[in-house]
Amino acid sequence: MLHGDGFSRRGFLYGSALAAGSVMLVACSSSEPTKESGGPGKPKGKPAGAAPKGSETKPITPPAEFQEAPTLAEQVKAGKLPAVKERLPESPYVVPHRWTKSGNYGGRLRMVMGKSNSSAIKEYMYGRSFLRFLNDGLDIGPGLVESWESNDDATQWVFHFRKGLKWSDGQPWSTDDIMYWWEDMVQDDAYTGLNPPDDVRSGRDTVAKVTAPDKTTLMLKFDAPAPITPERLAAWVNSPGETGSVGPLWMQPKHYMSQFHPKYNKKVTRKDWYINHDLKGDFGINPECPTLTGWRLKTYQEGRSVLWERNPFYWCVDKEGKQLPYLDEVQFSVVTEDEVQKLQMTEGKVDYVHGGHHGLVLGDISGFKQSEERTKVRVLLWDSGSGTGSIVFLNYDYPKKNMRDLIRNPDFRRALSHGINRPDARKAIYYDTGELTTGTLSPKGTMFTINDEAKQKYVEWRDAYVKYDVEKAKSMLDELGVVDSNGDGKRELPDGSKLEILLDYPADANNEHMQKNNHYKRDWEAIGVATKLNPIPPAEFGDRWGRGELMTTTAWEVGDNSPLVYPGWVIPVERGHWAPLHGQAFVMQTGDPKKLQEQKDISPWKRTPPWLLPEPGDPIDQLWKLYAQARVEPDQMKRIALMWEVQKIHIEHGPFFYGVVANYPRIVLVRDGLKNVPTRDNLALGGWVNPWILPSPAVYDPETYYWENPAEHT
Repeated sequence: MLHGDGFSRRGFLYGSALAAGSVMLVACSSSEPTKESGGPGKPKGKPAGAAPKGSETKPITPPAEFQEAPTLAEQVKAGKLPAVKERLPESPYVVPHRWTKSGNYGGRLRMVMGKSNSSAIKEYMYGRSFLRFLNDGLDIGPGLVESWESNDDATQWVFHFRKGLKWSDGQPWSTDDIMYWWEDMVQDDAYTGLNPPDDVRSGRDTVAKVTAPDKTTLMLKFDAPAPITPERLAAWVNSPGETGSVGPLWMQPKHYMSQFHPKYNKKVTRKDWYINHDLKGDFGINPECPTLTGWRLKTYQEGRSVLWERNPFYWCVDKEGKQLPYLDEVQFSVVTEDEVQKLQMTEGKVDYVHGGHHGLVLGDISGFKQSEERTKVRVLLWDSGSGTGSIVFLNYDYPKKNMRDLIRNPDFRRALSHGINRPDARKAIYYDTGELTTGTLSPKGTMFTINDEAKQKYVEWRDAYVKYDVEKAKSMLDELGVVDSNGDGKRELPDGSKLEILLDYPADANNEHMQKNNHYKRDWEAIGVATKLNPIPPAEFGDRWGRGELMTTTAWEVGDNSPLVYPGWVIPVERGHWAPLHGQAFVMQTGDPKKLQEQKDISPWKRTPPWLLPEPGDPIDQLWKLYAQARVEPDQMKRIALMWEVQKIHIEHGPFFYGVVANYPRIVLVRDGLKNVPTRDNLALGGWVNPWILPSPAVYDPETYYWENPAEHT
């Protein structure tokens, strides 16, 4: 199976129009960020004819001649840089988006971020990825890898990298940089916490044999089929972040990193050597660390500002042969408070805002619209791609047995679902946009778009327990014995003890989550279930949830639709989601199986770490078996059918999480004169802002953004 022309995931496009409940939202939804656009009614200034949509799926042959930024040309003339053709690989990547035009070089783009070493900053740079998602994830095309192939059962994959790739310091890239990561980091037992990622695991969780036959070829040999390898390699942005990696690292510049490794530098002691090694290898905090991204770090001021400058060796060009990026610099000002960020946006101190990385809610649109004429920063809306809006997980593994037994009863969870006034929450929080949902994976992506049956599967899950029906909710609770047995006006547990749902949330949760939590509290108390808002210190929340201590998670959302790449939302394979102890057990089955046997007679909540295996035949056992079967299935439609079986369990035994609305819009702010920023109409599925698997905006190549008048933005 040859994949040099792209690995298709395309299907029928999922169309989702914004509800007409807000004139302002409609006015923003597809207008170009021009001086004339915006305001109530039909957007003005929209060009005649259909907007250029989506991206070419067949790789574009680069032109014979290349161009470069004037600042780089000056360095070439001064003998400080090689000529542009020598800096590019033999066959550069040509950005294939239909909406982009050849742009001007120069200028600085000003943005804002909550942390100086935020993983979100890396979400603007796709440069380290082997393969690239195109068309909102419907297709996969080349990246660093120019072509690739597999055998018929997908047990062997061969990847051919572009010849002549260079790091940002001008040193040659080769598969030695991959093998350094694999052999000297992942395989080093002292490198705590760095385990073989899913990318190199077969469908049976066994680790592949990773070899590099030559400087531009990588081979992965599995002992079982690994059919979703291309999807895994296109996911994320493969870079270090503030809490580890944003996707697997997959490579590090060996020529630079080896000086910090005790294998190559005897002056480096073995004790905790990897801590300094990690710091030196993070190109987001260390300006000396080479990178493959379009911009390289210029200055890093902790808690204040991060400045990136053009990488003169970036391996991508536009269709006319202009080396990217167009922008000289990208600056992120660090502002920790969401409200202060918004103030800077309304004061015109920010040029571009991608809503998925900020605490922006639809209620902020009014303020941004009011400031448009003064700031010249325009409001666009893209699709969020969310399957839920703000969610609630009930902890399937809650330690108190009487409450855990109730949570595990699907009729209790369904009663609570019918007790949620989603239409009211949709109106108050999401301005009547999106579509009411029980809570699902994203409606975008192959699982729900590949054919008409897929679309219907999505509707079945979306509508399963979405209806607001107070009397039905009360009746279901009565049948469960969840009644007001002591006459205090609130229902008790079936054993007569106190029933109280704790809506746990990190104390810094944004307004969207807090509004939803207040709605849930009101609605559940209206059916007699005592409900309490319970803020948790943010630094404690993740660990306490992983240990099973908290009752709910309420400040997150489901934004993905690739359950074989990121299964956690629907299949407990790690401890972050609705069955944390089961998820921990899944991890330990492959990582520490001896401990499962050693601790089997200890209470699950007293084990270190806490873990719990499913009972044979129970919903989680079924989900694990379907996941194992799908991971080794080479046929795409058969894999999707197995994922529909996963969905069926979520309907027949669920819901396991609650949503409010799916695919509500997200805010994108763009200053007048910033070009090549796509509108919703340009994008194959209307954009997909929220997930990290499909790294946004990296998949839309911000390296192609340019200023109409660069001299005004220096």
